[in-house]
Amino acid sequence: MHLIDVTNSYRELVHSQLNTTNVNYVKVYSLGNTSVIYTESDDAIEIVLENHNRRVRKEEIDFIIERLIKEEAPAYTLISDKNQRVIEIHVDK
Repeated sequence: MHLIDVTNSYRELVHSQLNTTNVNYVKVYSLGNTSVIYTESDDAIEIVLENHNRRVRKEEIDFIIERLIKEEAPAYTLISDKNQRVIEIHVDK
């Protein structure tokens, strides 16, 4: 799996997130057909995985957790829609 930084292609999304929420940092990645939006604030890290064509696979979730959450054994919460096409990973700091 390859995680590709595509933040420059989503300038409006990044600008909107930074101006309308309390986040300090926004990155957008591509993981094949799955889009990954990483946001970080003073209180938490939010990672959203979204795939319009199929369910987000467990391997993709595990890969993102391993690559983007650096701390050892962090406590995180997974939230998904009923079709598992949108997955949210929430980490309290």
